[in-house]
Parts: sequence; C-alpha cells; structure tokens
Amino acid sequence: MIIIGEKINSTVKNVADAIKEGNFEYIVELAKKQYLAGAHYIDVNAGAFVDEETEILKKMVESIQKEVSVPLSIDSPRPEVIGEVMKIYKGERAIFNSVIYEEEILSRALPIIKEYNMKVVALLMDDVGIPDEPEKRVEIAKRLVDRLTSNGILEEDIFLDPMLQPVSVDQRYVDVALETIKLIRKEFENVNIICGLSNVSFGLPKRRWLNRAFLPIAIYFGLNSCIADPLDDVLMKLIYAAEALSGQDEFCMEYITKAREGFLD
Repeated sequence: MIIIGEKINSTVKNVADAIKEGNFEYIVELAKKQYLAGAHYIDVNAGAFVDEETEILKKMVESIQKEVSVPLSIDSPRPEVIGEVMKIYKGERAIFNSVIYEEEILSRALPIIKEYNMKVVALLMDDVGIPDEPEKRVEIAKRLVDRLTSNGILEEDIFLDPMLQPVSVDQRYVDVALETIKLIRKEFENVNIICGLSNVSFGLPKRRWLNRAFLPIAIYFGLNSCIADPLDDVLMKLIYAAEALSGQDEFCMEYITKAREGFLD
C-alpha cells in the first residue's frame, strides 16, 4: 500500500493558520510526523490561497526538503503552479496531483510531467463531470491511460482515482467506488489505484471509523494506494492486515515483519 500523507492541506484550519502566520516550522513537523508514521509521500496543498498558491507551495516544498528526505505529491488543479514548484524541487520523483480527462488540462500538464519525470494522479472525470456508472468511469480510465502511456508515462507511474464520494450524500457512492476499483484492476494489472480516503466520511461525525472500515474493503477490491492520515495508528495496522488477507502481501511477509517489530501490538 502506497500511503500519501494528507495532513498538509490548506483547507485544514491549523495548516491555514500556520501559512497565514508564516509558521512553516509547523508544516515541516507535520511532514516529519507523517513520514515517521509510514507515509511514502507527503501531499502539499495550498489551494485555499489562490492568489499566493505558487509562492506558498514553493515555501512548503523548500522548508520540508531541508528537513525531511521524503518525496512529495504536489497538489494543485493548475498545472502551471505545479510546473513552477518543480523548478525548485529536489530529491526523489514527485507526484503530479492531479489531472482529469480534459484536453486543456492534459495539454498543459503532460509537458511538465515529462520534463520532471513525475508520477501522476489521474481522476476519473472529464469536462462533463464525474459519471454515475462505474463502467463510464472505467472508460475515462482507459482514455487517460492511453493518453498518458502514449506520452511515455509507464502504467506503474499512473495512479487512477475512482472518485470516492461521501456516503453521507448518497449510500450508493460506496458501491460505485468499489465496483470501479474492481473493474479497473481487471483492466489494468500495473496501474496504481488510489483514493482520497477521507472523502468517504465527509459530513459525518467520528470520521475515522468510516475511513477505517472502508479501506480494508477497498484493498480487497484492488486498491493499492491512498491519500490518508498516517498518524491514525489503527488505520495503519488495518492496512497490513487487509493486505495479508487480500493477497497483496505475498506469504504475509510484511504482516509478519510488522508483528515481529511490535508495530501490531
């Protein structure tokens, strides 16, 4: 399971307050904590500050990379913002988060992804929106994978996002997401399937329990990556158990290793 730490997001009050105060030490500490808890990437998002997004993201990236050796997921709906940030990016390959199947966005994003050898999150939506039916989302997935691979991007560097939506809005959203994951995994052996885990619990109390319940089911259906909270100790333990039960952890070796290390106590 590829974990992308979700906590450095400008829509979160504590993060927004730190940005306003110029307290980038707080941002660095959040990155450190997530990395030490097991995150493979750290997502950085400054989208709530539209007019200053580029400069804030640059400051986030520079501050984190001085202190933490972890690859980053550069999160913006505007390709040109990610392009500017990548000019000062150092270290292991970053993730371009994200693209949709829309010609204008793809034509602006692809040169940046290729120039900086980035991995990419591709959302299963187009300029019309998010389809209701899993089959139509998979059709978008096929088009995205074809477009990305025809531009030299390997399937294993693509993260397809089935567009998990809040169960509080419509209970069918969980079924749609899971069926989409299953169909994608049947269609593409090598792509990564990712979700923004906390989307499922949006608008409900005690959200962690819903996130914890959904993730093992999604892993069984073929999910192998998520943007989530690595500081949730229970969630992280459930990942290892779910991977062992779903066959993603061959011979349960990772589960056994974590048990021997005392992580699962």
